Amino acid sequence: MILARTAVAATAAAALALSSPDSGSGDSSLVHEGSAAQRGRETVFTVTADQGHGSLTVESEAFVKKLTLREKRFRTGKDGELYTRVAGMVPCDIEPGTYPVELKEDDETVDTAELTVTSDMDPGNRDFCASHASYDDAVDRTSETAPDPDEDGGGGVGLGELAAVIAGTAVLSAVLASAATYLVTRRRRRSP
Repeated sequence: MILARTAVAATAAAALALSSPDSGSGDSSLVHEGSAAQRGRETVFTVTADQGHGSLTVESEAFVKKLTLREKRFRTGKDGELYTRVAGMVPCDIEPGTYPVELKEDDETVDTAELTVTSDMDPGNRDFCASHASYDDAVDRTSETAPDPDEDGGGGVGLGELAAVIAGTAVLSAVLASAATYLVTRRRRRSP
């Protein structure tokens, strides 16, 4: 009986410590997708977080800039866990080696991963680095890992929206053309 009370008290104390606001977010994690990264290319990380997490960023000297994770980017996965994918651009002028990547919540590090930058480069990466193109020219704006547009500068039609309108217009045109062809063919068959 005393042993059972001690176990219940220990469990309650552990639950209280985990729910305490001072205990930080132990449920946020950072995982690198893939092995080594090339210079002049984005590398992808998966970030998981608990409900009600604070402001999250992914930072490393192996990235062109700090990555800010907005709450609207997270999706609900297995077991109700929130997750998102984020891509960091590896600068062309960085030395090959292993670099720490930190997941921070409200400027406090909650998880760390390692990123190995290789000396190998694909021809496309070599051309990009030789051309001195900017990060904004290289980032894949259509992927789910693309950075969020600035909240201040919205208002315009994005490439995804434009592509959807064009595709919808093409489908509608094809349906109307098919219907017209069918009606003309049917009318000709009825005529003597």
